[in-house]
Amino acid sequence: MSAQYQRFLKVLEKWPAEKSKVGRDLGEQIRKQVTKLTSLEGGATDKELDRQINSLERLSNNVYAKKYPRTFESTATGLTAAQCSQVLSSEFLQYLNEDSKKKK
Repeated sequence: MSAQYQRFLKVLEKWPAEKSKVGRDLGEQIRKQVTKLTSLEGGATDKELDRQINSLERLSNNVYAKKYPRTFESTATGLTAAQCSQVLSSEFLQYLNEDSKKKK
């Protein structure tokens, strides 16, 4: 299992946890899942671990982004990726919550 754990670590190096999305960050969720999968109690089988690692490696290496490149820079909302990132930040969500409380 140590070789599998090393592969998980390499994936996690490519996917750092984003501090602006505490509790909602994909990197953070992957770390929790890796901990659960590699735990001694109720851990996954070697076959399951290999499947998970292979999937994460494909995602972290942008295999599908390279295979199916985007044709448009905007999203369905009309926002750019940078604007979507700002809208989904914890600070913006906190601002919206505070604003909605003021209106009540």
